[in-house]
Amino acid sequence: LNTIDARDAILLRKMNGVFVSMSRITHSCDGAVKEMAFDDKGCVFISVFGAHSHGANPCFDATMCAMRMQDALKKLEFSNFSLGVSFGDCFCGEVGPEIRADYVVMGTEVNTAARLMGKAPNQGILVSKRIFSNSKKYISFLKSEKIKVKGIDEPFHAYVPQDRIVQTNIVEDTKGGSQPFVLMPSRQFDLKSMITAVDGVLQGRPKTVLVCGGPFLGKSRMIQELNSRATARGFTVLQSFRTSLDCFTSYFPFRQITMTALKKCAECVSNSEEDFESEVKAVNELLSHKTLSKTDRMMLGSIIPSISDAQLISLLPKNPKTMTKAIVDSLIKVLKPLQPVMLVFEGDGEIDPSSWSLISELMLRAVKQCPRIMFVISSRSAPSVPSAMTTSLSGDIVHVKLTPFERYETEIYLKVLLGVREKGIGIDEKMLDAVHHRANGCPQFIEYILRWALDKDLIEYVESHNSMSFKALDDHSDDDIIPRELSSIVLAAFNNLSPILWDALKIASCIGYSFDADVYNTLTGDLDFIPKIKRLASSYDAFEKCDGNRYKWKHQAVYEAVKSLLINSQRQKIHSMIVEVFERSVDTDLCGEGKGDTHRLLARHCSLAEKWDSAFNQYMEAGKRAEEIYSFTEATRMYEEALNMQDKMTLKPLLQSQLLPTVKLGNCLRELARYEESEKVLTECLAKTERTMSELDGDEQMYVHVLTSLATLYQNKSKYKDAKELYEKALPIARNIQESRSSLWLAGHIAGYAEILRKSGDLESAEALHREALDIRNLAFEEGSGTELELAISFTQLGCTLFGLKRYSEAYSKHRMALFSRFKYLDFSHGLVSESLNYCAESLCSLDRGCEGIPLAMHAVRIRKVVFGTSHPAYAHALSVLASCYYAAGRSCDARDFLDECIDICETAFPKNHANMIPNLMNYGKVLRSTGDLRKARDVFERAITIHQINFKEGQRAAELEKCTQEVSAINAEMVAEAGECEAKEKKSPAELAIANSSQSVDVFSKGSPIIVVTDIGRDVDDEYCLVLLSALKRMHLLNPIAVITTLAPEEKRAHLARGVLDSLGLPGVPVGVGSAGGVAEGVRLEVYPADYARPCSCVVKDGIQLMVEGLRASPNKSVQLLVIAAFTDVSTLMQKHEKLFLQKVKELVVMGGLKPLDDASEFVEPDTAYNNNCDMEAASYVYQRCQELRIPTLTISRYAAYGCPISVAVLESLCETEHMVAHTIKKVSIGSINSLWKKVNYAEDDPRREKLPARCDRTWFCRTFFGTDDTDKNSEESIWSLLENLNMYDPLALMACIPAYRETNFLWDTKYVNGTPHSIAGVSQTQNGIIDATGMSDEMAAIFGLGFRNSMQNICQ
Repeated sequence: LNTIDARDAILLRKMNGVFVSMSRITHSCDGAVKEMAFDDKGCVFISVFGAHSHGANPCFDATMCAMRMQDALKKLEFSNFSLGVSFGDCFCGEVGPEIRADYVVMGTEVNTAARLMGKAPNQGILVSKRIFSNSKKYISFLKSEKIKVKGIDEPFHAYVPQDRIVQTNIVEDTKGGSQPFVLMPSRQFDLKSMITAVDGVLQGRPKTVLVCGGPFLGKSRMIQELNSRATARGFTVLQSFRTSLDCFTSYFPFRQITMTALKKCAECVSNSEEDFESEVKAVNELLSHKTLSKTDRMMLGSIIPSISDAQLISLLPKNPKTMTKAIVDSLIKVLKPLQPVMLVFEGDGEIDPSSWSLISELMLRAVKQCPRIMFVISSRSAPSVPSAMTTSLSGDIVHVKLTPFERYETEIYLKVLLGVREKGIGIDEKMLDAVHHRANGCPQFIEYILRWALDKDLIEYVESHNSMSFKALDDHSDDDIIPRELSSIVLAAFNNLSPILWDALKIASCIGYSFDADVYNTLTGDLDFIPKIKRLASSYDAFEKCDGNRYKWKHQAVYEAVKSLLINSQRQKIHSMIVEVFERSVDTDLCGEGKGDTHRLLARHCSLAEKWDSAFNQYMEAGKRAEEIYSFTEATRMYEEALNMQDKMTLKPLLQSQLLPTVKLGNCLRELARYEESEKVLTECLAKTERTMSELDGDEQMYVHVLTSLATLYQNKSKYKDAKELYEKALPIARNIQESRSSLWLAGHIAGYAEILRKSGDLESAEALHREALDIRNLAFEEGSGTELELAISFTQLGCTLFGLKRYSEAYSKHRMALFSRFKYLDFSHGLVSESLNYCAESLCSLDRGCEGIPLAMHAVRIRKVVFGTSHPAYAHALSVLASCYYAAGRSCDARDFLDECIDICETAFPKNHANMIPNLMNYGKVLRSTGDLRKARDVFERAITIHQINFKEGQRAAELEKCTQEVSAINAEMVAEAGECEAKEKKSPAELAIANSSQSVDVFSKGSPIIVVTDIGRDVDDEYCLVLLSALKRMHLLNPIAVITTLAPEEKRAHLARGVLDSLGLPGVPVGVGSAGGVAEGVRLEVYPADYARPCSCVVKDGIQLMVEGLRASPNKSVQLLVIAAFTDVSTLMQKHEKLFLQKVKELVVMGGLKPLDDASEFVEPDTAYNNNCDMEAASYVYQRCQELRIPTLTISRYAAYGCPISVAVLESLCETEHMVAHTIKKVSIGSINSLWKKVNYAEDDPRREKLPARCDRTWFCRTFFGTDDTDKNSEESIWSLLENLNMYDPLALMACIPAYRETNFLWDTKYVNGTPHSIAGVSQTQNGIIDATGMSDEMAAIFGLGFRNSMQNICQ
């Protein structure tokens, strides 16, 4: 002390820090500070235990305190210190007069402690023997050498404490979920109800279990038991946890569940044993397997931001109901493979409204789409279940409410925990009363009290009463043994915690029950927070890791206890400290991936620190980020909180800052379709802004912001006049104040105004504005601030405007650019892709290219049917466009069918006399007139005129009105002319028109060789592939199909399928005729696989023979190739009835079939047992023989040729990338067909289920043909598809042989001449397959297939 300078401020601060640290440790160990004194021994700190509290074991408390002080002093970098601990009787009390009294502790033990301190080694501890005796059960000690101290005659051993002993007693680890589950009588019915729900789910009845109850009543334990029983029944259990703070974040309860589901689903679909640690990796795997689509990734990204794509975020549905349905569509794809599946939502906070919507929609849809699904939702109070869910699903909801244990249940639980239940040992009544009273019947508190009592050695077995009882301590009653505050019991496990770790616990209690380590990693630099949390988790079991890098308190009771230690001023100080650390951090810390919740959390800390300005700013930023990911519900909450903070601010902000949260709130309400609330907010905001503008101190930018926000609302409500007036005020100001020419904000409002002008008929002005908006977006895209999908919006809007100006070629160009962009980034099934397909088809139709428009329009109809449903105006519009294309292609019958459906939808969807009816009515009237229904056509045009007059002023959309008026006049004149004729003209049916078209002279030189195809399409996919090939060869002007005839019962259904295929490939003008049953017995109907594009059509010719006759008549002599890839029945009939015409017109017969071996012994070539021959062998024999007699050449492609030129299965995958509907159907049917064939070859030879399959086609044949082996380990019921590498293309190969160039260079022919005419076959055996270059031929066919699909889709897939 002689060396200490009393003026040394640094030393004094250091000593003060020691005093604070030692005091905290003393209090945490249930002790009291006597004094901190300077004497001849240096600085002495004295703590007293057992004098001020009734601790069960003050020796243990004092020793633990000394050990914690030792650790703390080392961390404070003190090099010279020692500690001594003694136990015994002392005098404690006040000494001295009232005006100068002092509290003293005097006695031998005080001196002994001081002597022990003096004898202890540097940085060491020595304790007395009595301390050792009372603490040795809980702390391990080493005996010291004998020491001699002043005041004690004989030398004695002291003891050095080492470590706390881990207790292993009858309640081995009573913490958390490790306790055995004990089903109390009051909870038996609840668990039974839950198990019954599980059994119901297994039978396909979705259920929801709602578990509620106050804290610490065992909700989690009950759910764990349910989980374990469900897992034993085969359930996949997906869990999440939420806190009260998470109700601000939309879909938060689904986040961890969806992450886990994605990983498990990826493991299911992946053939590898790869562990999918990242949700991004899992999503990519599911995308590669086509389990999920890009749209699904976008929708699930609204739950898990880390998997979202920035290009797609702007396309999230803005309507909440649409958003919910779209997310559920994607969730079901992930959850379905995991059935039976249980979704567990645990936590103490409310579930946000968006998540409730998902749960409701999932439950409603689950019955049909994912029936073996169960929801378990826990909460402290009865959850706010949406009324729609409780009304429609009340029978599928199980309510479980947990209440505190009754006294007798506490007794049962104590017996179980003490391990005496089965031994017939009871619980002392006083002990039972004390525990039940203190724990309030909460099982978790019962566990804590029991463990605390065992740690203190307070429980004993009283043999005389055969019961467990508290030990008697002095004069204390059993009730006094348990501390009044349970926090001291709950926190007993942390008695030896260092002050630094205690600080981390307190900070964590202020942050919340769970927190993201990535977000709070900012606190690591200043406070070393996350490393301390990791240490507390690993060494003290205080926290556990969940949800990626998220931590939560292991025991809620510990969290509550630590939180209760802090007074308001301390909490405020901690929140201020957290805010200061964040504010000192680099801004990018708040902006990276995964930081979406940071601003919201920081806003809360600012609010609790009463830093209202900072809280306001953070809530505004949180709202902005929520808007950016289209989470408008969350953004609404953030802006409401910002307004609350604004009210608490002492100094009110500038007008712009005052109004900004209000405007943004109004915009969010608009996006949520809460139009009335939005209008009220924005109208009040506009009034305030206009008042300040009139006072010449207004903010122009805010004025524009309010005007355009309200204009957008009016536009959504179809109040175009009001919206136009607001835009006309806003845009001039916006142009003046907007410095950047790449502002997407400005572009959006310019385009919004342009759309209003376009819809009101001012197309020239709309074009100029849309071009301006496009220029701005282009510049933004080049600078990286805009996306290609935003450009697609401008292309589409400008394209629609140009179409209205009748500049169809320019319109098509813009719509095609939009289609390319959308096809690049979106799933083909996305609604925006269908929009671009629709507009491209419409433009092609107006360019007199209706045949090219039909495939695009068909795909648009198909997409919109799935996306919007069959009662939505968007679907009706697609039907209208498809009808226009058919009309332009000369197929008015089909156009009328589609328009009938379109008009019915519009009549229901739109209010009476809505302007959107006019284009559809004009289209309908035009088609009706072309079909001869003049009276109805006139009525339709007159109705269109009436609706126009109701909706538009004079001069608006004048061209539309003029066109309708002209049509009415022309129809009246036509009706008068018809009435004046003596004989009414007989109208031809659509089929007759098709025949008439086929009778037109065939141009062989410019359109290719005429060909008639006889097909049994719908049996297997190679017929459909053949038509795909035919469409490409027609565009190459190599072949000109003049008729396609379908045979094999049900032949008419096959005709509908062929008609749909040809239409989807852009060949609506190729006539289709219905042939015969193809040798099938009367009444037998063979399978025709389904396809979206197969539909009844009146233009299909019922008499296929007559159609062939007309086609032959129109063709030059000896020019027609007749391709037979089915039964010969119809060809036989044609030859028998029209042999002279057949001989005159047919150049050659090309057959997919087979011949018996060619030899000189037989007079004619004869058909073998190939499938097509076998369907009607009599007809096949007749056709072959008669062709030889008539000297008509035949070419036969045998199955051996097909075996020698297989197509890789990978080709099917690549063709599906064109997104053509036929490509997808072919793949789907191929899988089904090959599996069906596999089943048939496994049947006995005489089994009727083999149908017409030849006897040689058995299991061995299949394996040799498709695998090159004699057998496989697959049974007949298993899918064989995964083993396939190649497929045989029979019919497309026959079509290729129709082209002389391919015939000569790719096939080897065996030929027999009969009557001087060649009859050739390619492929006479397995070894002589007739193929010259198999690889080259298969590659050529694959390329032509792709060409057929891509050309019909306008080459959008490069």
